Amino acid sequence: MTRILALLAGAGLIAAIAVAQQASRKAERPASDPSGGAGSAYAVGGIDVDVTAKTVDDARRAAWTQAMHKAWPILWARLANRPEAEAPRLSDGQIDGMVAGIEGQGEQFSATRYIARLGVVFDRSRAADYVGGVASLQSPPMLLLPLLVDGGAAQVTQSRTAWRDAWGRWQGNVTPIDYVLPGGTAADNLWLSAAQVRRTDPAGWRSIITRFDTVDVLVAEARLTRVYPGGPIRALFIARHGAAGTELGRLALKVGSEAGLARLLDEGVKGIDALYAQALRDGRLRADPDLAVDVGAIIAADVQIGTPPPDSTPVLIAAITPDNASLAATERLLRGIAGDVLMAQVAVGGTSRIEVAMPGGEAALRTALAARGWGLERQGADLVLRRLPAPPAAAPKPPAAPAATNPAP
Repeated sequence: MTRILALLAGAGLIAAIAVAQQASRKAERPASDPSGGAGSAYAVGGIDVDVTAKTVDDARRAAWTQAMHKAWPILWARLANRPEAEAPRLSDGQIDGMVAGIEGQGEQFSATRYIARLGVVFDRSRAADYVGGVASLQSPPMLLLPLLVDGGAAQVTQSRTAWRDAWGRWQGNVTPIDYVLPGGTAADNLWLSAAQVRRTDPAGWRSIITRFDTVDVLVAEARLTRVYPGGPIRALFIARHGAAGTELGRLALKVGSEAGLARLLDEGVKGIDALYAQALRDGRLRADPDLAVDVGAIIAADVQIGTPPPDSTPVLIAAITPDNASLAATERLLRGIAGDVLMAQVAVGGTSRIEVAMPGGEAALRTALAARGWGLERQGADLVLRRLPAPPAAAPKPPAAPAATNPAP
């Protein structure tokens, strides 16, 4: 079974055809757009697929394989700066081994046909084996959150800010830090908020960085103060690191008018990148221990369950996951139903889709879930995970009749 972990997906990814068409138009970006997809040179977006098979699940899997084969020469040409025709010819297994996730950018489907625009995100370290030294990294991949505080309003990906655009322009520069900039999908807007930036709970951050195939989080904060409308702008830039938001440095800049805002932010990006680079050289930019321990556990678990159990049939289920806590609870439930379960996330969002394989297939899965008070409900093409209704309470027993006594003489 192809193991695909989806890093980015909008809420309600699979919907009615008309809704999917609208979502596709909103999500379309050229693959060369540095801010598209996962915000990384290793993400190839805008790949159109149209596959027909016996079932929609078979068509979906075949489409993912087709998208990976189309994306590989594009990635190789981008990193090696050579024509796509010169890309090494790799087997299905080699390409599949490099892929970290599939991003849905809008899809339509029927009972036997799957049409979609997909993005393919490659694993940086594994792809480096096929592109020589082009893909070598000086730092592990870091999730970058550009936090802008302007006029008292704090935003990360909720809208297209000038601060985020400045980081998009910077991605083409030479830097020792491997930044992964979120694409601004509906799921990003839900999880990567200014409120999340202020949280220090490692569990929530752990779930987020795993979805972006990163090992830690960086928060580049920009605070703008306008002296008067259209006049001078003062900016305070702060480089933060880790779930606790540890400050690595700050700098202050100023421009004389609104016309210089883009230049001001570009200088701020350059300054924060220099702070991160210096912290990396000094050994201060290390993976947060609270996050790194869990990432290691995830990797170890993945190695242990990377092969489907014998005599198992994959089952694709849909789970309602409006937030991190509900998704984490669903993952714990599925991993805990048996010791030989293989679970792969294939899409994450308001409705997440998770492929589960265990001996006995769907029947065994239903039995194991029922023992924990959960069931699978068929809704259209989806098997939806839902909590089973509580059994009716037993009727109370009537009170026992008092014992008969002999009347006194």
